[in-house]
Amino acid sequence: MGAKRPVFYRVGFLSIFVMVVGGLAASTFAQPPEDVYQVGLDPIAPQPSNASEGSGADKDKKDDLDMLDMNLEQLSKVAVKSASASMDMQVSTVSRTESTVGRSPAAVYVITNEMIRRSGARNLPEVLRLAPGVNVAQADQHTWAISIRGFNGVYANKLLVQIDGRAVYTPGNAGVDWDQQQLLLEDIERIEVIRGPGGAVWGANAVNGIINIITKSSIDTKGLYVHSGGGTEHRSFNAVRAGGQQGNLHWRLYGMQNDDGPSWSTTPAVDAWQFGQGGFHLDWTPTSRDTLTLQGDFLRAHEIQSLLSATNRTNVSTANFLGRWTRKLDEDRDWAVQLYYDDYKRMPTGPDPSELCVDTFDLDTQYHAKLGNRHDVVFGFGFRNYKSIADFSGFFMFDPPRDTFDIISYFVQDTIELRPERLFLTAGVKCENNTFTNFEYQPSVRLLWAANDRTAMWGAISRAVRTPSVADRDTYAPGFFYGNKNIRSEDVLAYELGIRRQPTDKLYWDLAVFFNRYHNLVGVTPVFPIVPQVISNVGRGDTYGYELVVTYEVNPDWRLRGSYSFLVEDIDYPPDAATYIIYPGMSPRNQCFIQSGWNLSRNTQLDMIWRYVDNLPGGDIPHYFVMDVRLARQFSNGLEAALVGQNLLENHHSEFSNFSGINEIQAGFYGMLTWRH
Repeated sequence: MGAKRPVFYRVGFLSIFVMVVGGLAASTFAQPPEDVYQVGLDPIAPQPSNASEGSGADKDKKDDLDMLDMNLEQLSKVAVKSASASMDMQVSTVSRTESTVGRSPAAVYVITNEMIRRSGARNLPEVLRLAPGVNVAQADQHTWAISIRGFNGVYANKLLVQIDGRAVYTPGNAGVDWDQQQLLLEDIERIEVIRGPGGAVWGANAVNGIINIITKSSIDTKGLYVHSGGGTEHRSFNAVRAGGQQGNLHWRLYGMQNDDGPSWSTTPAVDAWQFGQGGFHLDWTPTSRDTLTLQGDFLRAHEIQSLLSATNRTNVSTANFLGRWTRKLDEDRDWAVQLYYDDYKRMPTGPDPSELCVDTFDLDTQYHAKLGNRHDVVFGFGFRNYKSIADFSGFFMFDPPRDTFDIISYFVQDTIELRPERLFLTAGVKCENNTFTNFEYQPSVRLLWAANDRTAMWGAISRAVRTPSVADRDTYAPGFFYGNKNIRSEDVLAYELGIRRQPTDKLYWDLAVFFNRYHNLVGVTPVFPIVPQVISNVGRGDTYGYELVVTYEVNPDWRLRGSYSFLVEDIDYPPDAATYIIYPGMSPRNQCFIQSGWNLSRNTQLDMIWRYVDNLPGGDIPHYFVMDVRLARQFSNGLEAALVGQNLLENHHSEFSNFSGINEIQAGFYGMLTWRH
């Protein structure tokens, strides 16, 4: 464990104090800038000045006169637009249709591309630290534990993660292998994070939350983008992307490389890793109604890791292809068809070589229509097929080593406008038939009251399930440990309440409260050392807590974001049973996050992030308080230079325990040059 450095903590708190005092002074004495920055948007992005439109009462009067000339359809669209950009942030994950944060009856948070750039993050897990209620813990240089509202683990299995509608779910352990989820961060349009169940439209494994990563259309990535950098932990990283247009066809190609050094450990750490990835994205609009998208990614990675007493080198390769056709029939109707194929191989070498391969084929269809003046309906059908090879030669094996299984699903959801522009009821259900547990259903009822354009309150009751993984059913260690072909799905009944408020143009806050009751939690019985043990549905429990998000614009050049998350896990197993893979006590009770984005000048930004994470009693991990700092300068020729410090205030700290023990995350620095043309 790394020794605590109290002096660094004092420096951290002093830096917060200096930022606050300096910003208040700037807001008091600084001259207003030429550009106008609007709350809810990223402070680096100047918005067009509205000076020509008038201000105050004159502008309000002008708006009122303009509205008198609008027809009923135009007025309805104006009413949907709320007073703040925070409330107006676009989202599509909650209902599978385009909506806004203010009109979403769920705990939703949007990470924008500008937030990603100014955070200094180098990969998706680091980016997800920006979202409230998301527990991101790094076990070693290439292994992460990420969850929402509890049940965290390296194989966290109650979180659905999607990239452009492609579920990055690993059926072997029902989790996400974050080391293979690599994206050029510059090409991410936004990340929508939903805290709470979403099974009514997205299906199994959307139990505690959904992370939907949406990349940019190739229409928005024309030209050349290059970055290169390196430092102490992220030793080297390089990327190039080129985009263009031929008629109605827009395209982009990219390639990227990364080399990360080992983490810190009392014994020599052996968790360095390198990867290279390339891909393409095509968008074709043959007509004004149709859009066809084709994209693909190809990754090759090499990892070194200690597992128990052995050191293994693992070769990872992935390839995915996605095609989507969307058509807008008219203003009230549209449909989409999506196909994707994913090929995944993980090949550990060393004393116990093995092979884990999964081929995934997925078909998803959706039809959306507004019926009359009150109903907004979306429904669809899906089919997913997995083919897996789990050929292990060590202690654990799989029976059978090769397996094939399917998921057939259909869903329907209706949003009913009970009171025009004020009260909405959303009800839906998704039904699935899978090879493991046959029929599953996941209903949800949500109510949203938009008291006015600055206030929205919502509540929800949902049921969601986590279907068994291949490891739950087929894994075994002769005479010691056995899977269970009759394992059932874990299920949760979730109750949520929330309120979001924009009291002024500068201040926005969002509070969500939840209570989840789980049944059929997977564990093992009897308790070791009695053998053999069998995987069974033996656990139950509750989780409850809340998440608070606050955004405050101190002045046009300085913006603060903060969040606080509180979580209690009350999980119970019988005396003769124990947990399996996911252990209670591996999610922090308290998390606190503060981000300061400060434009020192028109071309210079200073960004600082402070993170506090409570101790993990289940893994003997102490609490930690760290800081990230980014200083960047833009030049007129499209060049940007940035210096970033990560995980400062301590030399090293532990965040999670892995099978190889506890590796600690070191403080690090890197420099980066970016060119956009």
